[in-house]
Order: sequence, then structure tokens, then C-alpha cells
Amino acid sequence: GFADEISLDLAVQIATLKRLGVAGLDLRGVDGKNVLDLSKERLLEVKSACEVEGLHIACIGSPVNKVDFSDGNRRGEMAKLEKSIAAAKTVGVQKIRVFTPHLPEGQEESLWPETVAWMREMADLAKAEGVILLHENDAKFIGAYPKYARRLFEELGAPHFRAVYDFANGVPLGFRPLNDWFPWLLPHLDSVHIKDATPDGKVMPAGEGAGDIRATLEYLMGEGWSGTLSLEPHLQAAGKMGGFSGPELFEVAVNALRKVVSEAGGE
Repeated sequence: GFADEISLDLAVQIATLKRLGVAGLDLRGVDGKNVLDLSKERLLEVKSACEVEGLHIACIGSPVNKVDFSDGNRRGEMAKLEKSIAAAKTVGVQKIRVFTPHLPEGQEESLWPETVAWMREMADLAKAEGVILLHENDAKFIGAYPKYARRLFEELGAPHFRAVYDFANGVPLGFRPLNDWFPWLLPHLDSVHIKDATPDGKVMPAGEGAGDIRATLEYLMGEGWSGTLSLEPHLQAAGKMGGFSGPELFEVAVNALRKVVSEAGGE
């Protein structure tokens, strides 16, 4: 799970994950700071604290590419990716969550070649550095639209450029996983983010919205997929750069996911 949804305090994050039997975390924030703003010393402390408690850090939950399309932003996001790679290597993980930039309405096609070039530069750096970028279908960034996400993976899909699928993000846009994303996304799918949503955008626990989580998990298990389920509940607050739930609502999210997994035939 995204443990910064539990608390700003690392000790509370870790204690809650342990109490709930959650195996590890996607590292997005500690001490009220984004992972990219943490010093190397603090990152090493986070790594050590997780290791002591037997928790696995699965991914760096970076904000890379949550920006509007521009040449200046492209340079800035490459710098953020370099910091993300350094953070990943410090805590000993390979995976880094990224996005695609937001394109002005009506310019999606004209800017598409430059968008692919932007993402290719990042994918090339990831390959050279031995890390794996996980592209998320977030909000109204161009990669949230299946048409463009599919084209992106057709061009860049590789062991160092894979997908993380978020169930809630597509619901307000009118997209559903089994209608719009699968099976074409399956060969690229590394992990999924667990939060549900209603069509008007209200975030809900797994199984209580219109994200078709149970049916999709049934499908994925039927296909032999065995990637990571990562809780990102957003049950108290949701914003462009993240969300918050608190310990009690995070527990609600954990229990809801376990119920959906059981109903889907998993353990």
C-alpha cells in the first residue's frame, strides 16, 4: 500500500501495515515530504526501518510527468526521473511509478510524436540504469485514455517500461477495465492500484464503486497473472499529487480488498 495514506509518521505507517498484515509499501511520502525530497540519509533510514519489520518496498511512487506538456517541463521531469532513479537505488528497488504529461485539448494527435519522444527518452534512461518504469493511467493525463496508452505501449512496451493499472482513474472518464483496457494491456501489466470510484468521481473502497474490480481480478487470475495489488485508497482526501485515508480508513480499504479478492476466488 501507499503508506503515506496512513500517516505522515513512518513509525505509524509501519506499525499499521504490520498490524493489518500488509506485506509492504510503495514509497511516495514520509514526514510530509515527497519521496524525491527525502535526503539519502533519510531514505536509508526508511529502508532500514522497513527491513527490520520485514516489509518490502515495492516501488518508488514518484510524481514524474504530472505536468502540462512543454519543452521546459520535459527537461524538469527528466531531472525528477534522475532523482527517482537515485532514490530507487538507495532503497534497493527497481520499480518507479511514472505518468504521461497532460496535452492541451485538441492537440493530442499533433503533439503525439513529441510525447512519445519524451517518454522514449525516459524509457531509454531506465534501461541504461537498470530500473523499470511503471506507467499509470492517471486522471486526465494522456495515458489515462486507452487509445493513447495502447499506442504508447505498442511503441515502448518492454521489460523496462511496463504498466500499473488504477481501477478508479478511468471510471469518471467512462472507461472500464474489461471493455477498454484488457486484454491488450495484460502483456505489459506489472501491478494494479486498488481504489474504486463512482462515475461522478467519488473514491470508494474496493468493490463499492463502478471500477469492476472483482470481475477484473477474476479475469487476471484466470489468465495466470500474479502481479502486485497495491492499496491507494484516497478515502479521506484525493488530490493531483496523492491522497490520504488515515489508519482507520486504510483498514477499511484493506478489508474491502480482502473481501473482493475472496469473492473473486483468490486468497
